[in-house]
Amino acid sequence: MIAVIHMAIKDLRILFRDRAGAFFIVGFPVLMGVFFGLILGNEPGSEGTAAIRITIVDLDQSEFSGRFIDALSGNRQLDIEISGPAAVTSSAAATEGYSDPVAVARDSVRRGQRIGMIVLPAGFGTRAGLFWGTPPVLQVGIDPSRRGEAGMIHGFVMEAMGTLAGERFRNPLQLKPTIDAARNELSTASNLNPAQRQLLLSFFSAAGQMLEMTAAIQSADNGLPGTTGFSELQFAKIEPLDIVVVPDPGSRAEQLQKLNSRWDISFPQAMMWGVMACVAGFSISIARERTRGTMFRLQVSPVTRLQILSGKALGCFVTVVGVIVMLTVLGYWLGMRPVSYSMLIVAGICVAVCFVGIMMTMSVLGRTEQAVSGSGWAINLVMAMFGGCMVPVMFMPESMQQASVLSPIRWAILALEGAIWRGFSASEMLLPCAILTSVGIAGLLTGTVILSREQS
Repeated sequence: MIAVIHMAIKDLRILFRDRAGAFFIVGFPVLMGVFFGLILGNEPGSEGTAAIRITIVDLDQSEFSGRFIDALSGNRQLDIEISGPAAVTSSAAATEGYSDPVAVARDSVRRGQRIGMIVLPAGFGTRAGLFWGTPPVLQVGIDPSRRGEAGMIHGFVMEAMGTLAGERFRNPLQLKPTIDAARNELSTASNLNPAQRQLLLSFFSAAGQMLEMTAAIQSADNGLPGTTGFSELQFAKIEPLDIVVVPDPGSRAEQLQKLNSRWDISFPQAMMWGVMACVAGFSISIARERTRGTMFRLQVSPVTRLQILSGKALGCFVTVVGVIVMLTVLGYWLGMRPVSYSMLIVAGICVAVCFVGIMMTMSVLGRTEQAVSGSGWAINLVMAMFGGCMVPVMFMPESMQQASVLSPIRWAILALEGAIWRGFSASEMLLPCAILTSVGIAGLLTGTVILSREQS
């Protein structure tokens, strides 16, 4: 055992004597972790500049509810889905027990499929765009985790309501029935004294005459100046809808909700870049010793072949674990808080075992240092692309997510994330750890057998 430790110390000294190699093991992973963490932004799960996905439930089905929807649809910052009684009846939602379009929309926000919802109640069109009387009531529900988008949606709603006022006054005759109805209500109102009733009736009569005159002037192509100033007087009463977001288990939204900081995703990726550098460094060192005769001289010394290979494996194991520990400490300093340190230790050991085996197999992929280096880094990059080192697996297309199960890096990142932010239980950690350990044992046996045959 002492001989194995001495062999491992020797390999570690040789490895870190190369400053470029030491940078890719220690410095490069740190840069990657910080870089990807900064890209993720301040809020975990932030969608960046993507369009705000909302559902509009039109229970009014009137001309002005349609114009309100058209006004919002012209906003490029919104991705609008229209819903209503007819849409729900004809959709798959009806077969799932949802007959209420408001319930369907609320469920889509609750599951994280939509950021918000707007409900246009029956009778919306009779009050929209008017600056007297009771304002129309809109119900707005927003995902509680998207506070920034909530203010933007409210602003867009009020802007659209303002456009309806302009629509009203661009066609004055459309207001005539509304004014006539208000005048009829005043005639029968019992809570007004005669003086107030007469004053209001005179006002609405004058307003009706003004609208008729305005329409006549417009029809003669002698239009009055634009009435956009009226939009500043329009407003709607917004009733908030309470929504508790419970996304589908296993969905991207459900995973993102577990994040505590931007570093939770970036640092497992960074750890794997350091691990790949360790694998490449040790596999090249074995190839170098084979080509330069160092392996032969070690074999004729009082050291067995098993002790030589065990020393190589121990050195690689210690380096991999050291990289994971170093980046865990740095991540903690930046704000990363692992859910379970015991699970992180288990995950780190399994990752080290796996990639020690991969290192041993990579070391026999060529007879020269250049061949081992080229083939080793090519394999590393392919595993990294499919395993989530460049783009997290949850953001990949479905086809690539399915192909990523073939990459040991995917299972290594999953094990590390399971301990850092996913909150894996022992049974959930069993699958990635079993795969990593199996790959490591298979790689150790393959590399050891091939090296033993070549040196015999």
